[in-house]
Amino acid sequence: MNSTKKRPHDEVANDHNDATPSSSSYSSSSSTPLQDIPTTQHYAVSYMHRSTVTHSCISLRHGYVLTGSVDGVVKFWKRSATSAAASAAATTTNSSSKETSPPSRCLEFVKSYISHVGPLASLVSSSPDGNSAASVGFADGTIKFYDVASFDVSGMIRTDYRLGKAAVLLEREEGMLLVSVRAWSREELREREKTRRLGKDNNDDNDDGPNPKQVEDESPPPGSILFFSSTTLSSKPLRIVSYHAAPVTSMAYHSQRHWVVSGDVSGVLEVWNVSSSAAAAATTSSDGTNVDHPFQSKMDTDLYALMKKKTYAIDIAMSESYNPSDGAHYGVFAVYSTDRKIRLFSLPNCKLLCIYDERMKVYDGLFASKSKAMGMDAIEYGNRAALEREMEDAHLLSGGVMMNPTTKQTVCTVTSQSEGSHHQSLRMTFDNTGRYLLLPTIVGMKVINVRTHAVVATVGKGDASSLRFLHVGLCPGDAKVDQQLQLARMGGSSAAISHKTYDGNAPPNDSLIIALAYGKRRFYAFSHHDPLLEEEHGAQQSRDVLNEPPDASDLLEASHLGRSDNDYDSTYAKLTTATTAILRTTHGDITIKLFPKETPKTIQNFIGHAQSGYYDNVIFHRIIPGFMIQTGDPLGDGTGGESIWGGEFEDEIRRELRHDRPFTVSMANAGPNTNGSQFFITTVPTPWLDNKHTVFGRVTGGMEVVMAIEGVKTDDLDRPLTEVKILSVDVS
Repeated sequence: MNSTKKRPHDEVANDHNDATPSSSSYSSSSSTPLQDIPTTQHYAVSYMHRSTVTHSCISLRHGYVLTGSVDGVVKFWKRSATSAAASAAATTTNSSSKETSPPSRCLEFVKSYISHVGPLASLVSSSPDGNSAASVGFADGTIKFYDVASFDVSGMIRTDYRLGKAAVLLEREEGMLLVSVRAWSREELREREKTRRLGKDNNDDNDDGPNPKQVEDESPPPGSILFFSSTTLSSKPLRIVSYHAAPVTSMAYHSQRHWVVSGDVSGVLEVWNVSSSAAAAATTSSDGTNVDHPFQSKMDTDLYALMKKKTYAIDIAMSESYNPSDGAHYGVFAVYSTDRKIRLFSLPNCKLLCIYDERMKVYDGLFASKSKAMGMDAIEYGNRAALEREMEDAHLLSGGVMMNPTTKQTVCTVTSQSEGSHHQSLRMTFDNTGRYLLLPTIVGMKVINVRTHAVVATVGKGDASSLRFLHVGLCPGDAKVDQQLQLARMGGSSAAISHKTYDGNAPPNDSLIIALAYGKRRFYAFSHHDPLLEEEHGAQQSRDVLNEPPDASDLLEASHLGRSDNDYDSTYAKLTTATTAILRTTHGDITIKLFPKETPKTIQNFIGHAQSGYYDNVIFHRIIPGFMIQTGDPLGDGTGGESIWGGEFEDEIRRELRHDRPFTVSMANAGPNTNGSQFFITTVPTPWLDNKHTVFGRVTGGMEVVMAIEGVKTDDLDRPLTEVKILSVDVS
């Protein structure tokens, strides 16, 4: 056995062969070894979901990125030319043109699906080309297949299984999804035990008839791997592989050799063949003796390394490159384990090549020694260390499972009601050459040369102070762009299209890194173009696209981006300049004229809640005939609601805005400066409310709807007996 190298790759190595461009290294596919890996310190653009983004996958062949969030939504994004590459292409295409191309957003939104009820367990694209994709529901047990080229749902399977996070999708004659079975949660175990005891109590000797037959749990045990067909869409798995006795936490697929590397919570790593004959044998043999393994005996490998250290894998990344110098004839695979170490194994002999140490004690030592690699003060490092501890509390670094050391019983620590960040997971990846490993860390995303074991770059280092990147995906090469369409967008050109060739001065390509961050409802795209280092005007604000309604955290972040009182950008201005709101209620529409100049903060709060969906399905909880109708409380009893900043905010009482007429829209409060989310609409003049409540609007349409709501019968506490809801709020 070769000696194992231990290298806490915290110092950024000065690997000139990797980081320095060389004119002799340009080829038709790649200009430099790092040509397909953006190494910028800041992300180029970010896009939003309505909830925390938990998953992403990439289709290399078709140039699509798929993202999934904790609310079960899957979105399709099409790659587009980045700013640097687009400008270079425009210059090459029409050198006489003096116009510059518009700034690129790297990705274009295509379509979204509400695919699952509740969080996603997994979202994967097919290997190796990404012609299809699949999403797995955490709570609903549903599998959905997608045809990436047509960005459409191609099929769905409803199951009764507890489907886990580990999944791979194979491109074969018959599309095959391999998905793990997760462990029972505590709630599920209690319900299961309750059902078992109830059945036992009913099975007594005093029954007149025969004893009822006990219903057996027919679901496969945790540790099983289920095979589902995307062609037949059968709800019953085609095969069940039982190599593991404990829940499987991660899997990776070698498409050339049809090998699967899987790891479970007990620390066991298995490498097995997924071909039809091998898979069939696996259903009857759990020891692997009849399966075409890449090695003769597991005792000759280092696959027991995790079990010896009492740790287990939470992510496995596969590289299929050929490297005979270190015995990795069919590539390598990296295993991220719960002890915060990344172990690199060779294929096919499964020998341990190197260990990368990402434990916090390593960074503590670096910070204590004032290493230049850290580049942060004590306060910033303390904040990052606290965030790492928060991630541990969210069970993100344990793969969402926990084993009782006494009973050896494994419990799923994540439920469908858990916070969005609890459904996130760490994900590393290799580049298309298999030479570099992209690893999310506390200081950014490290790019590691797996042959020299040196860190050649750290991506996102400038944004790592505010974002903890977790999930990394790479889109190498140029985006597939319709050049005629691009010319049309630029105003047209009569020059013939000329395809760019690579030479010593070749421009950067359209490669992207797609990254997810802890607890964020955004995902981040890194390109070779760094908008902050190039000091573009408004780059800090414009790179965060508000493609979804902002919530309180988005508004708070926007207010801290260095804007002066007279320097609002268009996105921020929409929150304080909208003049009309339409309440879509169950009784009809109510049109409200808003007063953004007189009450800017109240309007900002109202519009922020309206655009985020805060008021959707909120009832009118208090109706007093001859006085007013009140709403805006998500609890529905008059005791709830808060501002978009959290808590309460101050009054904005103006002398010219008074309660001197009916159909006045005003903020409800519990005293001075206690405004939250509740508001009311008067049905008569109410001058006694002047100087006590903030008037921020007047009803200009739908007065009859207001009067109809006022006429709803109520109880002694002014609560309507018939529910009246706000369905949605439109602002303009």
